[in-house]
Amino acid sequence: MIRHFGYREGRNGWTGNNRVSIVSKRECKGRRAWSRGFNVVAVGAVSALLLAACGSGSPPQTASQDLTAGIAAQNAGDYASATKYYEKALVNEPKNSVALYNLGDVKQLEGLDSAAKSYYLAALAIDPSFISAMYNLATLDATGAPTDAEALYLQVIKLSPNDGAAHFNLGYVLLSLGKRSAGLAEINKGIALDPSLKSRVTASTTTTTVAGG
Repeated sequence: MIRHFGYREGRNGWTGNNRVSIVSKRECKGRRAWSRGFNVVAVGAVSALLLAACGSGSPPQTASQDLTAGIAAQNAGDYASATKYYEKALVNEPKNSVALYNLGDVKQLEGLDSAAKSYYLAALAIDPSFISAMYNLATLDATGAPTDAEALYLQVIKLSPNDGAAHFNLGYVLLSLGKRSAGLAEINKGIALDPSLKSRVTASTTTTTVAGG
């Protein structure tokens, strides 16, 4: 499934003289989780699906059904139920990278960064080109391990050159590493690709160095 992502504020932190607004990937219109290869249905349809699955003689839910139900629960803010559904999906398909990614996404939303990182790494071990897992892992590394974050954003950009948010975030990571010229260039490139990112440039990043600041 091709990503259809909006932006959600991830974490804030100081990098040099610039306050970072690292953008974390989330699917747009309220969907925060991935369902690669599976059809995401409306919540009402999910409810009907679950009721049918619980009926007498009904077969157990498939991994796709568990992912769909997990996404519905996650969108409703019920992270405990979402976690259970994603874990059930992994029982049926232990190497389901989407379920692992979605678990990481839930843990990141809950502020459990260490657990989130473990799930993203597990998803990438199965699918090394899983851009969203790279991206969210980079947001977790941006403050504590900026060199690792830099490498991850560069991987994302190699796979998706026109990802404005990746360029933008990379720019702030580069600033934190003292690479001011390169950092400002990436911030400007991100804004050029996605003008909505302009609003995330803070007053401490001067208008003379960042386009449209």
